[in-house]
Order: sequence, then structure tokens, then C-alpha cells
Amino acid sequence: MSDRSQIPAIRDFKPFLGYAPEDFESAKLFYEDVGFEKIWDGGDACCFDTGIGHRFLVTLHHGLDRSSAGMMQLWVESVDNWYDYLMPKQLDLKYPGVKIAEPTVAAWGWRILYVWDPGGWLLHIAEPHSEENKAFFNSAPWISE
Repeated sequence: MSDRSQIPAIRDFKPFLGYAPEDFESAKLFYEDVGFEKIWDGGDACCFDTGIGHRFLVTLHHGLDRSSAGMMQLWVESVDNWYDYLMPKQLDLKYPGVKIAEPTVAAWGWRILYVWDPGGWLLHIAEPHSEENKAFFNSAPWISE
């Protein structure tokens, strides 16, 4: 295990989701429609609150050929509840490029719902599914109740 006492203090950590100009406005609206609270909008960047003490930024990047797609995981209590919550919103019909896959169980023991946002970012909405993963992650020392 590394000695974290040598790392200078970190006051916050939040992912940046970068978007090309043609995807930026729809990405902001998409995350509002999902239900995240937009806590500020500075024009070229806005910040969303997850409701669990973490935030993420949706940012505009001029000069990108396309949005810099990546992945963001949401660890949830129930993937099925998220699927039932998202489907009536018809986000895939409202926003070009949005896809919502039916939940599946991955070989590594997680139940996963994949949702692609307007810029191609993948929301990896997941819950431990196998008994081994449930036991490990329910007792994980980095998780605070």
C-alpha cells in the first residue's frame, strides 16, 4: 500500500466531460433531464451535483473533432430501478446519439446498465451482482455510509 501522507492535500475531485460545440448544449440538457442538479453554469463549463457529495463538469472544448468520449461509473443500489427511471424519459428519442441498453450481468459479476449520452460518453450504471462482489464491495474500506 502506498503512503498517502506524502501527497499534497487535495480539496476536491471531479471528472470533466469534454464536448465539441455541436454536442455541448444537448449534453447539459441531457444531464438535467437525467435528474442531476446543475449548480452553476459559466458558459463554457457547468457543474452538476450527483446528490451524494460528488460533482462533475460538462465542458465545451473548441477544436475537438468530436466530443472526447469516455466513461463515468455510477454505483447504484439497483440497476433495474435506474432503468425503470430512465426509460419513460425517452432520452434516446429526445437527444441524437443517446442509447440505453437493457441491463445485463457482466462476466466479472456486476449488473450493468449502459447509457450513452449525446456526445458519446458512456454512463456505466452498475451494482455488484455476484455474491463474491456483493461481499467484497459491501465491506469496502473506501466506502463511507
